[in-house]
Order: sequence, then structure tokens, then C-alpha cells
Amino acid sequence: MTNFRQDVQFGFRMLFKSRGLAAIAIFALALGIGANTAIFSVVNTVLLRALPYPQPDQLVWFWESQPNLEQAPFSAADFLDYQAQNQSFQQVATLHRVGFNLTGQGPAERIPGMVATPNTFSMLGVHPILGRDFVPEEGVFGSPRHALLTYGFWQSHFGGDRAVVNRSLTLDNQAVRIIGVLPANFRYAGTDIMVWVNPVNVVPEVFSATPEWERNLRNNRETHYLSIIGRLKPGVALSQAQNDINSIVARLHQQYPVTTGHNVHLIPLRELSAGPVRQTLVVLLGVVGLVLLIACFNVANLLLSRAVARRREIGIRVALGAGRLRIVRQLLTESMLLSLVGGALGLALAWGLLRLLVAASPEQLPRVQEISLDWRVLLFTLGVSLLTGLLFGLVPALVAARHSPGHLLKEAGRSGTAGLAHNRLRSLLVVAEVAFSLVLLVCAGLLGRSFMRMLEVNPGFRADHVVTMWMNFTSASYAAKGRSTQFLEQLLPRVAALPGVEGVAVSNDLPLEGDDTTTGLGTVEGRAPFARGEQPLTGIHAVNPGYFQGMGIPLLRGREFSNNDTADSVPVVIINQKLAELLWPGQDPLGKHFNLMGDKQSEVVGVVGNVLHNGLGESVSLESYLTFPQNPWAYTVLSVRTQGDSGTVYGAVRSLVSQIDPELPVHDMRPMEVVVAQTMASRRLTLWLVGAFAALALVLASVGIYGVMSYGVTERVNEIGVRMALGAQRRDVLRLVVGHGMRLTGIGLLLGGVAAFFAARAMTTLLFGIRPSDPVTYIGIAMVLALAAFAACYVPARRATAVDPMVALRYE
Repeated sequence: MTNFRQDVQFGFRMLFKSRGLAAIAIFALALGIGANTAIFSVVNTVLLRALPYPQPDQLVWFWESQPNLEQAPFSAADFLDYQAQNQSFQQVATLHRVGFNLTGQGPAERIPGMVATPNTFSMLGVHPILGRDFVPEEGVFGSPRHALLTYGFWQSHFGGDRAVVNRSLTLDNQAVRIIGVLPANFRYAGTDIMVWVNPVNVVPEVFSATPEWERNLRNNRETHYLSIIGRLKPGVALSQAQNDINSIVARLHQQYPVTTGHNVHLIPLRELSAGPVRQTLVVLLGVVGLVLLIACFNVANLLLSRAVARRREIGIRVALGAGRLRIVRQLLTESMLLSLVGGALGLALAWGLLRLLVAASPEQLPRVQEISLDWRVLLFTLGVSLLTGLLFGLVPALVAARHSPGHLLKEAGRSGTAGLAHNRLRSLLVVAEVAFSLVLLVCAGLLGRSFMRMLEVNPGFRADHVVTMWMNFTSASYAAKGRSTQFLEQLLPRVAALPGVEGVAVSNDLPLEGDDTTTGLGTVEGRAPFARGEQPLTGIHAVNPGYFQGMGIPLLRGREFSNNDTADSVPVVIINQKLAELLWPGQDPLGKHFNLMGDKQSEVVGVVGNVLHNGLGESVSLESYLTFPQNPWAYTVLSVRTQGDSGTVYGAVRSLVSQIDPELPVHDMRPMEVVVAQTMASRRLTLWLVGAFAALALVLASVGIYGVMSYGVTERVNEIGVRMALGAQRRDVLRLVVGHGMRLTGIGLLLGGVAAFFAARAMTTLLFGIRPSDPVTYIGIAMVLALAAFAACYVPARRATAVDPMVALRYE
């Protein structure tokens, strides 16, 4: 212990003596360790930390696959069968995300909510902090509506009043009794859910404009909208539960042909959120790991140079009886001190990076509000600090202690080179820095080019100068048939008359955000029926006359909807080009009929261009557009094309809506360009992070090359002086120094190119429109890195040309 204390004290004195070197090393390590700590904090929360429920490994997520649809929600009737017939689960619950119009507490507002079967919270193991949970009787047909408030909603709307239980909320113009408040740390399905309610028709409602249809949902196998979760019985493996559910699915296929081709898959509930971002986080963890390695190589180079300068000191200590192990321990202690101080600063840097990351993170990053520096992260930082200290300190320590005292003192007395072993090791470290930097820069370059390719994609509509906002006709006042249509017939002409408005579009969803509803195609005129379970799925969009003009979607054939397409007229449909080519290849689709939304035959009156409804990076899907009066929808988005200010237009529309119905909120105002940007937010964040870390790697590699070249020039002053005294010109010296550095760079580029190829293949799913082996990216990045390396070599080379031969030779 005494020796250890002496090593630490001596280590601090030596670092203080070499303050410049210590500051550079600590700064480089802080950057590398801080980046690793920040990304590991995200990985720890999203991928490693258990869900905040009792026995979270028992919780399972159900998802359904259908022909032409990899992931789909469930029908109410299917859920009831899985709940009643399974042998593997303690409980099975279902839920459906909805929105409610909240009135009676100031201005009308739209709040996000969830309808869930009464056993949801008992299954999750979540208990209200006030009041009570739902009871089984609140899940029977015709039960009254009750509500559980989330903690945030309780605080924001009731000021944390503990007397809130048994008070009423007015949701969609219906009184709902509050029965409890959920814990502050409960964040299932995101942080924005404000109210949880029980179903009144056994299963969660769709909240459509057709109440009588809602009452029969529990017998419906064609409307898929439900999410299902379950808790396994103790001792039941996931594979056993999967076999159990498969047997139920097989029985349903025989009993109900409409379910043919539908299959159910079970995954741990944690994978629901972690799965989509797993590869991105693993890539980021690898990226920051390479940054830390490059920082370690830089520090190792510094310590090697410092070890050369300390040859005399080490030689004297060995001559006085210090063993090699004692020397190695002392040098390793100094390395550990550097890494621990760098780790402490890196932890502070990670805290700042996490705050920025949480603020900039898109909604796709799950559990983002839970990300913190917990004990696992602190242990990770400590472990990384110790490992890096060992990594960059061990080799210089071994090299410094392996020679005899006489050799060390002789080398210390010379003004020449530091020895072949030192030079080879420093050169090897430079090669590694260049190689790893190329890997990071190539990955960043591929992501950047992929992002640019995505920006070049034509979405099929014009997003400029369009303001979007939502209205929801879910309240009881819109239950009467045609009531929502009447409201829009009053509103739309007034909106169109606003100054600067060029078009008004109404639909049940927005492009790029996914189809709100899909359905299988039925009987199609002029072709054989599709086999059961193999019907193509088409997106359903209820739109107004003028929708296509307002959204800038080109009409290719036929006509748009008109005011004559009413609820009492012939059912009509407009289809996209892809659906027309599928159903009637090489034929005129106008006037043809096919079944859509049940047994109703719809006549094709127009064909429009393909619109990307599922994202810029997704393929074109089959789409059908119905006229709103014939297919009224409860959830409606209003898109206004205007040359005016978006905020002014939003305020004007809200005023017009309030004049017609003061209790109908207008919410979620976003310019369409923001909608487009939000669909790319996850890719943009990944690009920025990888790009920033790659730029940091480029700087560290350039500094490393400069350091080695600069130190090499200092060591070779005498050699350069002799060469110049014998007639060497300045260009010869430049060629000597720059040539050595560029040879090392060339080897690093060659090795890095091979490594980058394999690294890029591992991130193929993150790319769009570009191959992992894209030669333009590899050549361009290699040229950038070579140019940076040339600059790092040129400065020391210029200094070498200024060597005075007489001054250099005077010390020989």
C-alpha cells in the first residue's frame, strides 16, 4: 500500500511537470470516454434495463402478420378467442390508442388517451397512487365509462388535487368519472398519454362515426385495430406460448375462412420498443468505441514520446536497483491517473451530451425520458477508464522498461533517434488511427449520401406552403349520420375564402405517416377473384372534393370528386396508379368496379399519381381514395395550402371552427414540410451523431499524424542537417518527411478500406438508395483523409527544411 501511495504521488508530480502533455491526453480521453458513456447510457436504458414492471420477462407482445402486411393489429373477435382459449398466459389484455375532445375545463382541447380492458394494469403490476384500478365489471357490455388519470395530466389539469377521485371529466361530450391517478413513473406507450378509460362494449372502441357498428365490434374479424399484451404463467417459456397460440390460430382458420393467411407472433414486450432501434444503437456504440480507440492511440503515441524523453531517468532508477516490474507499475499508474481524470471529465461531458441527445431525440427513440446516468453507467465509465489506461499505457511502459540500464543511459546520452522499436510502434499506431478514421468517415459518408438520396425522392405531393391541423368528430354530438359532413360543408368554404388560401384538403390521414386504415380487395370487375387470404391490401383515404388539387397530387386520368358525389349517389373511388396497374394492366380502369369496405361496389372515376404514404424510404403502396360524404371519418386532418403565415392561418381556422362548434378543438398544427422532416428525424439524428464522431476521429487522426511527424523531425534534426550539408535540397527534405507520413497514411487507407467495407455491410438496413460498397463514397472519403494527412505532414516537413546544418551538426 505504501508503494502504491508513492506511485500515485510521484505520478501526479510527473503529470504536473508535463502539464501540456497531460492536458492534451486528458482532453482526448475525455472526448472518447464521454462519447462512449453517453451512447452507453442510451443503450443501457433502451436495450439492457428491464421494463419497470414486476417480472417484466413474463410480459409478451402479440403481433399479427397478414398477406402483404408484415405487422398488423388484431380484430376484436380474434382477441376474445386468444384470451379465452389460451393455456399459457395468466392474463391477456388489449388496448387501443385514441384521442378525446376535453371540454368543461377552459377552452376545448384534444388530449391523447388509451382505451384498455380492465385487466391491463393488474397484468402489468401497476397500482394507482390515488383511488383504485379498473374492476372486471367495468369491462362488460354497456358498462359506464371510467377514467384513470396519468400523473402529468393530474398535475397540469387538477393541480395535484387529491380530491380528484370521483370527479367527472367531459370527454367527447360525455361525462366520465375519475376513479384514480397512475404513478409518476408509469409511461407505457409513450409519455403523452393523459387518460386511460375502460371500454363500454367489452373491447376498446374505434370511435368511428357509426355507433351501431361500434356495438358489434366484438363479433368483427375484418376490422383490425387492437394491440394485445399478455403475461406468461410462471415456468412457461415463450416458445411454449407460441405453440399454444399457433394451435388457436389453426382452429380459427378452419372456423373463419376470413382469417386465412393470418398468423400471430409473440415477442418480449421490451422488444416492442427496443427492436426497431437496436441496430442503430449497436452501430453508434461501435462508432464511439472506434473514437475511443483512436484517442487511446494518440495518448499512447504521446506516452511513447515521453518515455523516450525519460530514458535517462528510467536508466538511473534501474541502475539504482528498481526492478522492471516496479518501473512498469509506476508508468502504468501514471497512465491510470490520466485515464481516471479523463474519465471524470468524460462523465461530465456525457451528462451534457445526454441532455442534448434527449432534447434532440425523435419520438422513435423509446424510453427517452428514462435515460440517465445510473449505477450501471457509472460502472461502465469506471471500467472504460481503467481499460483505456491499461490499453494506452501498457505498451509504452513495457517498451520503456525492457532495456538494460546501460542501454537506456547510452540512448539517453545520444541526440539521435529513439530507436527502431519506438519508431515502428508509433508508425503502427498512426496506421491504426488512419484505418479506424476511414471506417468512421466512410460510414458517415454513406449515411450522408443515403440521406441526400432520400431528400431527392418525389413523395407524390407538394409539401410547400401547406399547413395541417386535426379535428376529431368523436363526440356524441356527431353521432348522427352525416353530421360531420354537414360541419365540413359549413367550414370548408369559409376556410377557402381566407386571404392567401389556395386550396383546402380534408382526409383521414397524412401522407408519409402510414395508412390509417387498410382493407383487402374483394370482387374486382374483369378478373378472377383473389384467393382467400391473398387479397391485396389497399390503403383507405376519405377525402373531400379538391383534395388532390390542395395537396398537389397529379390527376392522371378521369376526374376528381365533386359536390355531386354525395352519400346518396353512386359509390365512387379514385385509385392510385399502382393499384390501377395491378387490377387492370394495360386497360382503362375508368368505369370499372370493385368491392371496397364490405360488399359495396365502387366505381373508379379517376386515377392519381402514386403517393408515398408509409415514409420516404418505403415503397409505393396500393391506395384508394373515397369521397368523405360517402365514407365519413371520425379522425380528420385539414390541410390548407396558403401563401400566408402558417400561424395566422391556424388561428383563423380555429376561430372559424369555434364559430360553428365551440366545443370542437383544432389541434396538432404542423406545416407539411415539418411532417416530412419528422418522418426523417431518426435518420437525421443518426447521421448527425455518426458524422460528428467521424469528424472527431478525423481531427484526432490528423493530430496523431502531426504529432508523430513533428516528433520524428525533432529526433532527426541531426540526420537532416547532415543530408543538407551533403547537398540535399529543401524539396528533398520535404519529400523525405512527407513521403514517410503519406506511406503510413496509404497503408492505413488500404487496411481501413477493407474494414470499412465489412462495417458498411453491417449497417445496410440504415442505408437508402445506395450500396454499402459505393465507390464514390470510398474514393471521396479516402481523398479527404489523405488531404488531412498531407496537411498534418507538411507543417513538420516545412519546419525540417528550416534546419541550419551548422547548428544541427554542432551537437554531434
